[in-house]
Amino acid sequence: MLKVNRLVSGGVITNYKCSSKCKHCSYSCSPKWERDYMDETTASNIFRILKKQGCHSVHIGGGEPFLQPEKLLKVLASAANNGVSVEYIETNASWYIDEDKTMSILYDIKEHGVDTLLISIDPFHNEYIPFWKTKSLIKACYNAGVGVFPWQMEFWPDLDSFDERTTHSLKEYEGKFGKSYIDNLLGRYGINLKGRAFKTFKSQLKMQSFNDIMNSSRPCGLLSGVYHFHLDLYENFIPQSCPGFSIKIDELIKGADQEKYKVLYSLESSGVAGLCNLAVNKYGYVPKEEYKGKCDLCYDIRSFLVLDLKLDLPDLQPVGHYLFV
Repeated sequence: MLKVNRLVSGGVITNYKCSSKCKHCSYSCSPKWERDYMDETTASNIFRILKKQGCHSVHIGGGEPFLQPEKLLKVLASAANNGVSVEYIETNASWYIDEDKTMSILYDIKEHGVDTLLISIDPFHNEYIPFWKTKSLIKACYNAGVGVFPWQMEFWPDLDSFDERTTHSLKEYEGKFGKSYIDNLLGRYGINLKGRAFKTFKSQLKMQSFNDIMNSSRPCGLLSGVYHFHLDLYENFIPQSCPGFSIKIDELIKGADQEKYKVLYSLESSGVAGLCNLAVNKYGYVPKEEYKGKCDLCYDIRSFLVLDLKLDLPDLQPVGHYLFV
């Protein structure tokens, strides 16, 4: 049985659609996603469960939550109604148009109990969002009395060395700062190598034989992370640092059927070797001789199940995570 007994601190994903398709995004967010957004009923159910499981505060993320500010406010109201505080809302600043419209939205979120925005500051976002928008949103927050959690200030000088009125590719950064610039972002940013981020930085990882990966396999403990889990708009529990896996939160807290969630259970109980054996014996997966580690093998299997076989498995949701990587 798959079960968690408590939840401490995590995030709520209101939507996966984003104005950017950042190369470091572990959730594979992009403009290609549907405009689906968390509704009031779902939000109320999620915050009720969170409070009952001992989680009294969360952050809000996406996608870009501010793509639909009127729906975001309803999510914030649901959090307040259920006694769950919102520590901050993550944003890439793409929605900044002018100061008046932005100030109005900022005052609205303040009225709903939110006093901090986490604003992305990095070369990945700058490929899609000109730096003037980031600077302008920070200024508007200051004027509205909304705190700013800058993520990450280390990159401010890098972005500020270019024309702020336009976007700039990572190749431009590489041209200005040297050929190792992109590779060094892995360590400078502290990237979670999942989703599109894994695809971007996969070349930096060492190749391992399939047999070595299988022989060193250990249970993954995907459900053990109670401090940085996420719950999304489809009421999926997303394990800590492992987007692309899912289990319905109401089933997880009661005890989910391991037969229904065979992929998750195989990893939870036996690690990537268990998943591989399941994929080979049940679905006809043919392993390669080498992979870039256990996560590469795991992701290759999951992509095979979702994209090649087009299986609609409850523990590999949402499908867009694999479609838009």
